Amino acid sequence: MLLNKIVLRNTEEFETVIKNWAIRQGIETEVFDGKTSLFDVAESMAVFHADHNISKENKDLIDAFARKGKETHKVDINGTLSAAADSFKFWLENNHPANVLIVGHNNLAESRRLQEYLAQLAQRLSSR
Repeated sequence: MLLNKIVLRNTEEFETVIKNWAIRQGIETEVFDGKTSLFDVAESMAVFHADHNISKENKDLIDAFARKGKETHKVDINGTLSAAADSFKFWLENNHPANVLIVGHNNLAESRRLQEYLAQLAQRLSSR
């Protein structure tokens, strides 16, 4: 599978949605415990957002990953969902990350668009 392991920063609402989706897909998840550096745990990062509204904390993470030479990918759940799912799959195919830190704002957890995107992504990942 293209996505073998997802790293989550905590167990808040957004992360719970991602974890539950990952379990249904048979993707391993790990919650960052803070015992080592996040950069030692996560090889790459995907930032989920709506309409390019990315929190300062997540923008700072993007910059920190870039300084470490680690790949990042942004997923706008309010964009064209099939294109966004294809783009993420293409990013995974090109970068072959062992794991991906997935972050997003908690207000996305209630979004119907997030659920629709995750369904599209599941299709893309299973049709490899």
